[in-house]
Amino acid sequence: MKFTASHIVIALMAFVIAVLSWILIYVSRDELRLHDEEIEEEIEIESTAFVDAGRPIVRVDLQSQEASGIVTQALRSAQYETSLYVYGSVVDIAPLIDLRGRYLAAIGERRALRATVSSAKLEYQRAKALYEDDRNISERALRDAESRFRISQARLTAAESAESVLRDSMLTAWGPEVSEWAMQADSASLAPLLSRRAVLVQLVFPHQLPRSAAAPKLMLTPVTARAEAVEGRFVSAAPRVSAALPGNTYFYIVDGADLRVGARVLARVATDDASFDGVIVPNEAVVWHAGKSWAYLKHDPETFGRYPISTESQLGEGWFQQTSMRVGDEVVTSGAQLLLSEELKFQIRNENED
Repeated sequence: MKFTASHIVIALMAFVIAVLSWILIYVSRDELRLHDEEIEEEIEIESTAFVDAGRPIVRVDLQSQEASGIVTQALRSAQYETSLYVYGSVVDIAPLIDLRGRYLAAIGERRALRATVSSAKLEYQRAKALYEDDRNISERALRDAESRFRISQARLTAAESAESVLRDSMLTAWGPEVSEWAMQADSASLAPLLSRRAVLVQLVFPHQLPRSAAAPKLMLTPVTARAEAVEGRFVSAAPRVSAALPGNTYFYIVDGADLRVGARVLARVATDDASFDGVIVPNEAVVWHAGKSWAYLKHDPETFGRYPISTESQLGEGWFQQTSMRVGDEVVTSGAQLLLSEELKFQIRNENED
């Protein structure tokens, strides 16, 4: 193929066009980029969260609050008495049931032997009278009647001793109150324990606490489920100490609790040393973030601030607070997690802009 003059002209024109296009793009690149930046600056996103004096604040308009289900509740006053937690466990009453069975059987045997002794004694007395009345029976018959009487007496003594040992064993292991329940054939107090409608709990009180600290009623909770509080009624001092915890032990009975044998429980006991005034923050107002507990207080109709919450002292269905909050302050009880999410979105956006 031969290149003509027209071919050369076309090739030169294509080359010139390509060069000019490249120059145009190169020269205008800064202007195009600047224009993009101006567009980005014009699209300004207004955040609903900010920080004021180091405190995270979230602003939500009234319409959004209603749509999101944000609800507040006024904080009420509370008084907190200094206290401490005592620990314990659900007692296995199988050994008590075994002792009770043996004890009741010993009572039955003792009663039967007592009747046998009474009969053998009458028989011996009659035989002795006949023998002394001109030997109306043989001496051997007299000796046999006496032997039966003495043997029945010995058996009765052994049965009474066995009954006494079992009674003392119960008293030593379970104390007088619980033992009294067990020693009755038809005990109304023991029946709930036997049918698992109630459980027996042994609590360990520190030695420094007085006997009066073992209140007639205490609220007990499983160690693994603090919110499930049940009422425990005082029974008596427990004769045995705990192998796991030092201190004085006491029995409490808990009705209708779904607690298994060996389950660990705790109770808060007032020490009567001092009392403090404050407020209660409901459980539903508390949210967790960065390993700490928080609650949102309402500053004005559209503004909420996040405040730290102490979870060291629980009172009923909430947490006692002595600082930063006052009676009448409104705390968010529904929608607190939503406010936290809005706040975190603001933080993430700021990090991306940086």
